[in-house]
Amino acid sequence: MSLDDDVRAELRELEAAHLMRVPRIVDGAQGAQVTVDGLGVASFASNDYLGLASDPRLAAAAAAVLDESGLGIGASRLIVGNHRQHVALESELADWTRCEGTRLFNTGYAANVGVLTTLLRDGDVVFSDALNHASIIDGCRLSRATIRIYPHLDLGALERELVASQARRRVVVSESLFSMDGDVADVARLAALCRTHSAALILDEAHAMGVIGPEGRGVAAEANVVPDVLVGTFGKALGSFGAFAATTPSIAMLLWNRARPLVFSTGMPPSIAAASRAALAIARGIEGEERRRVLVARGNQLRLGLSGAGRLGGDPRSPIVPLHVGDDHRVVQLAQQLFEQRLLVASVRPPTVPVGTARLRLSLSAAHSVEDVGRLALQITRCVTA
Repeated sequence: MSLDDDVRAELRELEAAHLMRVPRIVDGAQGAQVTVDGLGVASFASNDYLGLASDPRLAAAAAAVLDESGLGIGASRLIVGNHRQHVALESELADWTRCEGTRLFNTGYAANVGVLTTLLRDGDVVFSDALNHASIIDGCRLSRATIRIYPHLDLGALERELVASQARRRVVVSESLFSMDGDVADVARLAALCRTHSAALILDEAHAMGVIGPEGRGVAAEANVVPDVLVGTFGKALGSFGAFAATTPSIAMLLWNRARPLVFSTGMPPSIAAASRAALAIARGIEGEERRRVLVARGNQLRLGLSGAGRLGGDPRSPIVPLHVGDDHRVVQLAQQLFEQRLLVASVRPPTVPVGTARLRLSLSAAHSVEDVGRLALQITRCVTA
């Protein structure tokens, strides 16, 4: 049997299990309304929480730098790719996060892998929440450290693992706002445990940055916690592209030298860094506060509207509202029925979530209207109760 024959058989297995994924085609800008496969739909599948992805101010900032600096940067930042826009963005991030050292990465995946493989090695122990993102899981595995997985948000179990460990370096890694469940870690208790047991804390705030806390600085800032490393992204609430690690100057310098996704990747286009700077200014200001207020209001409206539709998850502060379905085939059917009503939602199945926990992942934006959210709640209720 050839490799292609073998792969075709594997694809048939995925299709039979209702786990096949085929991307749709999007035209135009991201937003509350998008064109998908040629149809205009209300989108509840994006992570554009503040509605900035199509903001003309981000495009204008990118265009101004594009005119003077061109598109590509030509090399790793450690060679000739370290543009002034990168340096300015890192400086503004340091001010926003209250961390003295920041380092840009091209994606959140690269940031988590880069941070974890830089700070961990054989003989160290990393303690990871059972529902952490795939990028954290892969970073832990690639680090060659011993991995201890504790049950989701179970800090009692985490403490027992910490007490039992005698490793040279111990690191706890967790998301703050979990991307598929929409729930929030008790970051204050997490940080206290780390202090008590001399462990470092790495916190992935990808889905919380821009959304929660003072100036949208995340769950850690809301809890008055400064983790050893905070990982955030620009491609979600900030509407741009890329990611960052905010930390101490020493750790930031080590990332320059040992974070392979940073060292061996071409730097992000300066125009993208300029767009992220514009987004950051909006998120930190009065307008950002208003967008966060609207986002919470839309979340409350959706949860109330779906109160009779089934088991909902997620924290009230979260723009992520999972509606648990369980069956993989059923969740795909529901998503398709909603798409036929011009509503785009994500049907999330294994391996993204554990077996038996398939759900509709409903993602809200400050750009959604009251009417958008009301129609979504009405149509979901009709579909699940039919």
